[in-house]
Amino acid sequence: MANIICTLLLVVTATLACGATRPDYLKHGLLSEVKTIAPGQTFTVALFLDHDDDFHTYWQNPGTVGLATSLKWELPAGFKAGPIQWQAPEKVKMVSYDAHGYNSDATLLVDITAPETLPEDGVELKAKAIWMVCGPEPKLCCNMGFKNLSLPLQTSTSKEWDADGRARIQEARQRIPQVLDGWEHGAKRMGEKVVLTVRNTKGMPVSSDDDLYFYSESNHFTTLVQQRNKVEGNELIVTLPVADYAPEKLGELAGLLYHPKGWPGANGKKYMPVSLPLQ
Repeated sequence: MANIICTLLLVVTATLACGATRPDYLKHGLLSEVKTIAPGQTFTVALFLDHDDDFHTYWQNPGTVGLATSLKWELPAGFKAGPIQWQAPEKVKMVSYDAHGYNSDATLLVDITAPETLPEDGVELKAKAIWMVCGPEPKLCCNMGFKNLSLPLQTSTSKEWDADGRARIQEARQRIPQVLDGWEHGAKRMGEKVVLTVRNTKGMPVSSDDDLYFYSESNHFTTLVQQRNKVEGNELIVTLPVADYAPEKLGELAGLLYHPKGWPGANGKKYMPVSLPLQ
């Protein structure tokens, strides 16, 4: 509870620091990979957040401080929206506290499925977007963004691509981490910590690093206490501090394990998706 109160106080203080006539500190909007949609088609749209220099927004789990970007859709009859597909996060700072977000521009993808019957005069996709954008010290400034966004699209019997939108979405898709082959994971809760073990099934060596970090998809781990990692034998062992507000049963461990030097045999990829039940 103390951490939650601390987060709220930080948010309020940082927001007041912006002043009454604060700018947005980022450009934002929806874009689509198609201009014209066909019956039953699944296509991708994106919320783009283009940050001013030195400003950042937050990942799906910002950590102990910050606010995740979200989308609440208002779609035409029969349309369905999938979850946000998040690009790999980075460490960001709110005051002196570590959080999870994007120091660089973010393009968050959502798959939309159209019904088999479409109106002839086109459709309009609507969404309420909510985000927090924060700037650097010494004058920390945060802005809560609430915007009603819309995206008009034509309809036809066949799809028509939007060249610019498709290129931006394909580039953003490359920043979504993919499962790495040849790795085994294990996790066990031990009191107020969770121990994550990582081993390469092909015998490739693993190494520890001060900047190695696990980005959890759930807010069960505090970012106010440093994670630890070490190598024992052929295993990398990562210790995650459980937050005092976490539930007694965590259920599963899901997130991204980041290695600044890249994972062996992964062609330089630095983010390893992890998803497994906790013992």
